[in-house]
Amino acid sequence: MKKIFTLVTLLGLLVFQAVAQKAPPKPGCADAQDQNTMNRCAQEEFQKADAALNKAYQQLLPKLEAAHKEKLKMAQRAWIAFRDAHCECEAFAFDGGSMQPLIRFSCMAAETNARTKQLQAMLKEMTSR
Repeated sequence: MKKIFTLVTLLGLLVFQAVAQKAPPKPGCADAQDQNTMNRCAQEEFQKADAALNKAYQQLLPKLEAAHKEKLKMAQRAWIAFRDAHCECEAFAFDGGSMQPLIRFSCMAAETNARTKQLQAMLKEMTSR
């Protein structure tokens, strides 16, 4: 009886391993074909853009004098409010639809990338002085 139990257990483990290896991979962004994947990918792109923006911002801050630093902080808060409102406005045309997150996150990524370029240009200017 023990031999049968051991054999069945080993067979079960082999079947489980084979099934686990054949599980479909998580869809990649390059070949996204369903709305949920496209939405997830757009959100990931925004998160990458936001990380790059924060890096540029953190690199720029120490290069500025106190008064200039406060002006940048004020401008950045206003820019974030603008970006969020602007992208909500763009996505509103798809309100309640499954692609609304795609439109919002794509807009946020594009606006954030543009702002990152602005901050990088400021940083370049500050370091070339």
